[in-house]
Amino acid sequence: MRDTRKTDDLFVFVLALATVTLFSSGAQAAEWQVEMVDQSGAAQYTSTQIDRNGNVHVAYVPDVQGHPLKYAFWDHGTKRWFTMTISSIASFSTLTLDSKQHPHISFADHGTGLGARLRHAQWDGSSWKVDPINIQAGAVVAYYTGIALDANDSPFFSYYDYADPGNNFRLRLRSVSWIQNHWEARTVDAQGGSGKFNAIAVDSAGRPQIAYANVKYETAGLRYATWNGKSWQTEIIEGATLPCPIFSVAMVLDKNDQPHIVYTLTETGVVKYATRTGGKWVTQSVDSIRQVAYPDRNGIAVDAEGNPYLSYYDARGGVLKLAYRQDGKWIGELLDENYAGFTSSLAIDRDTLWVAYGDSLSGALKVAHRRLRAQVERTTVTVSKPLANGKGIDFSK
Repeated sequence: MRDTRKTDDLFVFVLALATVTLFSSGAQAAEWQVEMVDQSGAAQYTSTQIDRNGNVHVAYVPDVQGHPLKYAFWDHGTKRWFTMTISSIASFSTLTLDSKQHPHISFADHGTGLGARLRHAQWDGSSWKVDPINIQAGAVVAYYTGIALDANDSPFFSYYDYADPGNNFRLRLRSVSWIQNHWEARTVDAQGGSGKFNAIAVDSAGRPQIAYANVKYETAGLRYATWNGKSWQTEIIEGATLPCPIFSVAMVLDKNDQPHIVYTLTETGVVKYATRTGGKWVTQSVDSIRQVAYPDRNGIAVDAEGNPYLSYYDARGGVLKLAYRQDGKWIGELLDENYAGFTSSLAIDRDTLWVAYGDSLSGALKVAHRRLRAQVERTTVTVSKPLANGKGIDFSK
């Protein structure tokens, strides 16, 4: 029998206070089911998780005045969406679930001008608690924030330390965690430009790991940091010998603690995938887009067999694409168009793939889902910049 006790309180609360949105939209491929979940504004910085009961949780920030932090909840039992506002001011949200299947969200409280803080929103079983992470008075947190929890639900955050209280730019990757009775912040990578795009996860041993970009041109590239219990150990995956400007980093760990990373090269528009095999990093070119959105974040999820699924947005054509690897080959789909797809996020529940993203023209949060292994009627897409090695994605199948 499905255990619904851990989400009943949340469902009742959301049912009472949320705005129910059940608008439907036509999918781009016959298999996809797409819904407009919230039409309060084009959703940005979506972050999606699915709990053990099959309920879907999405954090997002509508592109409207104030940029509130919002939360959408899909109840598996009723097959209905509910939405609510958590904070009146927010940016760069990331969501995860604790052992009770309660959502936790990291975000930057941008306020007015400089002075943005890292904040933590969590559902405690009856209401939302939103607390500032007191790192340093006047410090500015900007761009992407990340959150992950260990087996004891202890939180770890990653963030881009943008400026000090005197408004001097610092531009470095930092982490913060709860130690006994206080927040403890550490510098992960002090080199200028490190961490503007970052994603954090915790492995089965409770060690946080961060995939991130260094965006300063002279040192630009994809990097990875691992906490060994005493200090952060960093390595360069791409960009060690020549600058390699990248954006849109996203990362997940699979059931074997294997990292899977998606990112986009800003100068060529090549969407790439990286993973560690036999202790060595291996990268693959997946597709090429005509224009990189800024500050975009790609989506990534891994199925039970370890096959990666990627979502990414082509700003020139305004299209959302999906790519997945099966039997060693990358297969592509066009999921949505008409400028829908900025900052998408993916999650997999059993045999179903879920994608949350914003629709700029409709001013909405959209969520699409389809079965993983069913035959999909794909739309033929011409790749704008075919990859020279011939190993790029083939959208014609």
